[in-house]
Amino acid sequence: MVIAAILSYPVIGYGEISYFDKDAYIASARYPETLELAMVDCIAMALKSNSEISIKRITPYIEDNNVLIQKSRFEPHFTFDGSLSNSVEQDPSTLFDANILKTRIGVFDFGYKQKFTTGADLKLDFLNKRTNSNSPTFIPNPAYESDAAVTVTQPLLRGAGVAVNTADFRIAKNNKLKSVQDFKTEVIKVLTNVKKSYYDFQYSREQYIVAQKSLARVEDLHRINKEKYAKGLASDIDITESEAEVARIRQALYEAESIMKLAEDNLKLITNLVDDPALWNAHIVLLEGLGYEKRDVDLPEAIKTAFVYRPDYEAAKIELRNRDIAIVFNANGMLPTINLLASYGLNGLDAIYAKDLANVGGGKYNNWTLGVNVDVPLIGDENRGKYEKSKSEKEQVLLAFQRLEQKIILDVRNAVRDIDINFRKLEASKISKDSEDKNYSAQELRFKAGLVSTLDIVIYQERLARAEVSYVKSIIDYNVSLIELSRAQGTMLLDDNITLEES
Repeated sequence: MVIAAILSYPVIGYGEISYFDKDAYIASARYPETLELAMVDCIAMALKSNSEISIKRITPYIEDNNVLIQKSRFEPHFTFDGSLSNSVEQDPSTLFDANILKTRIGVFDFGYKQKFTTGADLKLDFLNKRTNSNSPTFIPNPAYESDAAVTVTQPLLRGAGVAVNTADFRIAKNNKLKSVQDFKTEVIKVLTNVKKSYYDFQYSREQYIVAQKSLARVEDLHRINKEKYAKGLASDIDITESEAEVARIRQALYEAESIMKLAEDNLKLITNLVDDPALWNAHIVLLEGLGYEKRDVDLPEAIKTAFVYRPDYEAAKIELRNRDIAIVFNANGMLPTINLLASYGLNGLDAIYAKDLANVGGGKYNNWTLGVNVDVPLIGDENRGKYEKSKSEKEQVLLAFQRLEQKIILDVRNAVRDIDINFRKLEASKISKDSEDKNYSAQELRFKAGLVSTLDIVIYQERLARAEVSYVKSIIDYNVSLIELSRAQGTMLLDDNITLEES
């Protein structure tokens, strides 16, 4: 059985409402179809349109975008600033002559900046300014001023280090992995429910078949009684008893039919057949017959397997890693801020822009800065509170993780134990059914010979019917216990050869 559940289904946009064709539903209600289904068909239909799977399927894409958001913190940025300003004002040096001072300044600056995972900030700036004025004291005129500078700021304590600066990025990546595990958990949940619904319907159908056989037997009994009565070999009591039994079994048959139809509707619901106007009222015929395969399970190996494949266990381990990252980040937050600042620049000035750039490139005119920035909180309750909170949250998650480990062990142990017990019950019920079948065949011959009363043969029929139903139930219970083991181990996708592909 190979089924591919693709994560990349289109997401319905806002305002899109599916059309409900009630006329098509009404038409199919009059002429229901017959639909043959195997277990694999039910699984495929459920995976295709299940709403809970659709919801979980979107989450990894959301987390992908969160990864991109956090990754963007370390992306390089190109900057540009350009402006032109003009001012007209009275020259203060010639206030009484009322001379007008006109100045025009043009700015065009280019820059590059980037943050690194060590916490360092790098800035490269190329600043250009052109000033033109009618002032006789402004020399040169026009004046070109250019500066090329590199500035580096490196935290030494708080905010320093790859572990601190990539914390949010690593948490986002972990959340993406966790969302995939959550998606697997949801798929396993759906698969489990689909298989159980399939077996519920199969069980109810087999009960109905047993009720049909019981009705055929009691109707045959009633026919024999009527023949005997006509020959004077049976009394009115025999006729009344068999007639009443026919009515009782027919009532039981109707009750079994009702239960079967409800189980059929439940299977249609979980496989989303109710959404198909042509098939919502179809009669389902199961292609697989009633059967089972004996499976021996080693408990220690089954537990080891669960700790390898359980997606909820993997998700819990990822959450623990996130808590460790948060503790390291918040511990760093309690440190004082000590940043090392260093910058170096070249500058130029000239009336001609080319000469201005030549002055910058010549390196004759330069400037540099080296300094330290210190910021020490006097109390620091906020950062200490964040750190203590992250430790408490880690402890809380760790306790839940340990409880999950215990639950996984118990889940697997219970599933393995149920497989063993249910198989022994199955063997016992098979012996019981075979024995009741042989006994009834013998008693039926005695009844026809007049050696067994109507009441006695009715009791034998009831015992046979109970044994047949018990045998059916034991097979279903055994198969369901195998499903529970697959769920408890987290191997259902592997067992059914189902792949979840991302695209």
